Formats: sequence, C-alpha cells, structure tokens
Amino acid sequence: MEFKDTNPHDLSIIIQFDDGNEKQKIISLLNNIGTKIVGYKRGKQYLLDIDSIYYIDLIDKQTFIYTYDDCYESSLWLYQLEEKLNHYFVRANKSTIFNMNHIESLKADIGSRIMVYLDNGDQILVSRTYSKEFKKKLKGETYGNSD
Repeated sequence: MEFKDTNPHDLSIIIQFDDGNEKQKIISLLNNIGTKIVGYKRGKQYLLDIDSIYYIDLIDKQTFIYTYDDCYESSLWLYQLEEKLNHYFVRANKSTIFNMNHIESLKADIGSRIMVYLDNGDQILVSRTYSKEFKKKLKGETYGNSD
C-alpha cells in the first residue's frame, strides 16, 4: 500500500494497493468511521463506538453489548448488529460475535474449538462450526461483514 499526499492543502489522498484484500480492508474501515451502536443501560441511551465493543451476546432472546468494563442492552437482534459491524468482528458461535482487535491470546480446545481470551479478562469460546472462518480471518484471508 502506498499513500500520496503531494499538496498539503489538497483534500484528497491517493492510495495504491498491492492486492484486493488490502483494498477491501481499507474500504471497510473507512465505511465504519464514526459508526455508532445504540446501547441502553438503566433507562438511558448510549452511543457506543464500534471499536469500544468487545463482544455481543444473545442470552434468553435479549441482546447484550459488552465493552471493556460495562454491559448494555440492545433492542436489535444479533444478525442486525452484525450487519452494522466491520470485518474485525467475527461470529464465535450462534449467540456471540466478538471484536478481534481485543484478543489477548488463544488456546486450542477439544473438538476443534478455540478459547479466545480478551484483553479485559473475558473469555469467548469459538465453536467448531465457526472456527474455520475465524482462522481465515486471523490469517487475513477474508474481509467484509459476512460470508
């Protein structure tokens, strides 16, 4: 990738990409700048930056959004939130999506499952069904909201 900014007063930047994956990744990031997700807590509405979201969980038909040290409710279903998120979010199992930017470490688990340890101390289990897609994203082989 190469950036060109020949005129400091110009409002445009030229970006040349080495491959299509790199281009798609940057486009996805640019499209999500300023994207907020609405969360509710104690009757108040909060606008959450998607980068601050660690994971989203569906528990008893209620959607919860977890940040570093807080939890918010959402009126949206998991698939609706998934559509709003960038390519750093990946499905861990049928009820959880998490942000790969907050991974601290990984551990292989039995049955091709993967235990993901987040940098806030929380743990997410990637099921066998979703582990293949997760591994692809770790290697940078897929970009986009969903496949």
